[in-house]
Amino acid sequence: MDLQVEQVVTQLEQELREQNSVSVVLDLLLAQLKGRAAGLWRCADGNLLQVGFRAVPEMDLQVQQDFAALTKEVSLENKGLGIVKAVLERQPAIGTLSSTESGLPGSSEWLVKFGAQQSYAIPVIEDGEVTGVLAISTDCIHQAGDAEWEIQTQIANRIGEKKLLGML
Repeated sequence: MDLQVEQVVTQLEQELREQNSVSVVLDLLLAQLKGRAAGLWRCADGNLLQVGFRAVPEMDLQVQQDFAALTKEVSLENKGLGIVKAVLERQPAIGTLSSTESGLPGSSEWLVKFGAQQSYAIPVIEDGEVTGVLAISTDCIHQAGDAEWEIQTQIANRIGEKKLLGML
């Protein structure tokens, strides 16, 4: 597990230093965690700004494009999305197909379009401040403590420890 985490974080650091797209890193994350879609956002002026978004190739291209466009900049007032909830509550947010269960109607809507069952958004914290969020949608149902969530949590933690979003 540590090798997977370090591989993703090292690759992300390299891409950010070279001012490249983070698509390769998100593709790696999707493959390792068996995801349908993954994204990374950074906080700026009361908004989340998309650093990168990737989806599996078989996902409808229009759905991918719509999500990428609509989440390019997301207000922290949009509390129906897991990525916003994770930032505001400073803890992981789990989206499900049932918006009444998760309290995240926006996330539930996108999960249906993604062909996914669940989303997991983890805040990235640098020096005690939330600087962004790392999120993935999967077609699996996971529980806290499952290997996939632990890997993603460790990646988000390492991004914060290395202050990678501060490089943007």
